[in-house]
Amino acid sequence: MDRIIFLESSLELVPPQIARHPAIVKDARRRKKKPTSIVLDDSKHHSAMRDLDEKEKRGRPDIIHQCLLSVLDSRASRFLEIYVHTIDDRIIWINNETRLPRNYNRFIGLMEDLFEKEEIKAGEKVLLKILDLELEDLVEDVDLVIVLSERGEKGEEFLREAFGGESRVAICIGAFPHGDFDEDTIESLGEVEFVSIADEPLTSLYITNRVICIYEDERVLSDRDRQGDSKS
Repeated sequence: MDRIIFLESSLELVPPQIARHPAIVKDARRRKKKPTSIVLDDSKHHSAMRDLDEKEKRGRPDIIHQCLLSVLDSRASRFLEIYVHTIDDRIIWINNETRLPRNYNRFIGLMEDLFEKEEIKAGEKVLLKILDLELEDLVEDVDLVIVLSERGEKGEEFLREAFGGESRVAICIGAFPHGDFDEDTIESLGEVEFVSIADEPLTSLYITNRVICIYEDERVLSDRDRQGDSKS
């Protein structure tokens, strides 16, 4: 299967160095949880995040929530393995049959449970799991690694050709609000093709939606057409 990997996703637990900040303590007490057991959220913890490294890329779990809903809602989901690479280098596998909560607060609660238990199941089916893997492990057996980035010189036509071919692809999209990829992240991916689909900055959600639409056109619908031809 092809893969979609959300890179440096702005999803993490409150780091210990700010766990005693009043904004964190108040939120944790209200939710009856330990400060380091709640997800960092800029909308609630902005004052506590002032001295964090790379603060402009952190505390926005709503971005990955929206992007995952977009993928899981699509016809492309059954063709894709879905992974979340977090800003603190965790790897989360999302079962492509998972129905994530559409409510943001319920999603946050689910992520907090995942970070605590490392696996979420429904009956015997694993829905989400934190994997003991490195980012490079996710791309070692694919033919083509595509990174959506403003630095890309290739455009949508390259995506159409890649998705319409026989290559097994890994589609990598940043899921953070501001800034660029860390160079260590890019190096972990090995040889990549940078692709830009516009001349101006775009949100992670817009990029996800656009890439999924192209993927559906070139991979999903064309596969259905081929199956239809083989039955006729």
